[in-house]
Amino acid sequence: MAAATATGVLLGIRFAVAAAWVVAAFCLTMACLGAGSVSRLRDESGSSTAVVGVLVFSTLLASGGAAAAMRATAVSDGILLSGARQPARVEVTATVAEEPHQVRYGGQWVVLTVNEVHRNGRTYRTRERAGMIVPRGRLPPSQPSGGSPTADTTRPSDPAAVPGPSGPTGSPRSSGSGSPRGGVEGRLAVGERLRVRASLGEARWSDSLGRQPPVVLRNPIIEGRAPPGGAALRISERVRDAARSRALASLTPERAGLLIGMALGDTSLLPAELERDFRAAGLTHLMAVSGANLAVVLAAGLWLAGAAGVGRRGLAVVGILLVVVLVVVTRWEPSVLRAGVMAGLVLLGVATGRGPGGRRALSLAVVVLLLADPSLAGALGFQLSVVATAGVLWLGPATASALPDRVPERIRKGVGMTLGAQATAVPALALTFGSVSLAGLPANLLGLPLAGGPMLLGVVAAATAPVAPWAATLACRLADPFLLALIAVARWAAGLPGGSVALAGPARAAPVGVVLLGLLAVARRRCSPYLPRRAELPTDVERTVKGRDDHRRRAPPGGAVTARGGGARDLGPPDLPGPGQDVRRHVR
Repeated sequence: MAAATATGVLLGIRFAVAAAWVVAAFCLTMACLGAGSVSRLRDESGSSTAVVGVLVFSTLLASGGAAAAMRATAVSDGILLSGARQPARVEVTATVAEEPHQVRYGGQWVVLTVNEVHRNGRTYRTRERAGMIVPRGRLPPSQPSGGSPTADTTRPSDPAAVPGPSGPTGSPRSSGSGSPRGGVEGRLAVGERLRVRASLGEARWSDSLGRQPPVVLRNPIIEGRAPPGGAALRISERVRDAARSRALASLTPERAGLLIGMALGDTSLLPAELERDFRAAGLTHLMAVSGANLAVVLAAGLWLAGAAGVGRRGLAVVGILLVVVLVVVTRWEPSVLRAGVMAGLVLLGVATGRGPGGRRALSLAVVVLLLADPSLAGALGFQLSVVATAGVLWLGPATASALPDRVPERIRKGVGMTLGAQATAVPALALTFGSVSLAGLPANLLGLPLAGGPMLLGVVAAATAPVAPWAATLACRLADPFLLALIAVARWAAGLPGGSVALAGPARAAPVGVVLLGLLAVARRRCSPYLPRRAELPTDVERTVKGRDDHRRRAPPGGAVTARGGGARDLGPPDLPGPGQDVRRHVR
């Protein structure tokens, strides 16, 4: 399902004929519904089920193509892109769409969602993305809460008075000195509304779906600024500011930046040298909030709710609320969205008693997110999150079972899950960055057990910082030993000889071949201890069991199972279900 949807998105980008994709998706949906009705009437026929399966996959492929084609058409026909080659300056009203990133030589790279464009005396309403670089110290004060971005009379009106990039640019990430890159002052928050006067230019790096803004605002002048219109965004920004301030007051700058990065995904306080060490050690995923953070928070929250006597449905409601809060506070990064949707599906299954397992939840989450926002297909964070989770779910148990039995089971599981995630993530990183971290496996085996504490304590510090600073300080101090150990692991792994290998040209595809060979070797030795082996029953025994228990779903009670006819000896191997267990599902 996920592969069919992703394939449709890629085809929709390449062949952006929106009308054809929409018609095909509609026709296939109707055919799928009709075939499903026929299949229910003829459930004994396997051919009808196969037809429905083919139609479902074709429908998802066409739906992904339709969503991508419509998005690509909207991006290419945008008002901003059409005026990018005109010398006239425009005035836009926009909202900050993503957490700003620090750039080289100071300043912030800000991605905006433009709502209105004022050009040549006319006003155009739109919904496009644009980027701009805001030089350090050039932000006007924010208007009172609930106000609109009005003009700031203290700012210069001459465009030349405000330095900025003279040409189109992309979204450069931070680099530079080893001091913390940014602070708690002079920041733009997600959701802030701006009124900007600038000229338009095409970006050097963009994509057809607009994930990377195709338009850059050159020499921008922020003439008005107002806080986020929604209460949720204002509260979340207050929480993030309080967490940053409390971490800096309680810890050294590098450990404060690491704690905030692991808890909230905010790396603005992280020194550049420490970020390079984590990248070389293959530990940057610890600072990208994803499933691990969500699992830690959910485990703690649901445990507390369960200890308070909350029932099954109440636990699902508490879990979904925690997921929503964490997604908003961490700024809905692609990896957080994947983990949030996946967790929501599992929690719904907990509430109803009929939910998808981990593998199905991952596939459904990918389908839902790609159809809602096809531009996620080009987001590296989303790609790495999906492939790493797939590696844990599919390759982890197989890799663990291939390890020697004399290794303790807990260690085999940890190594198997880590190898599964690394095996699927390394090819994507090699193709994108051209480098492979050979120190990633030992660094993750040592670092992952240490990461759970700072993740949970960082969230506790962020939640308590605005209302109980003493509790936030205590959480930061408790997390300090774990942070020290993680920094030591990262620096040790980054300093290993040959810990990182640079690849160029066709050599970037070499990790793909290595991983495939490893998967074949593991598949030959696969004998998973986590799944029950299917019982090999004689045909007459299976017919007898199905005939006797066709009218009931449960096995006879323990007292009815005797040593004579129909007793336990006649049911075959000893791994069959015992008294009171489901007979039919196990036999089939």
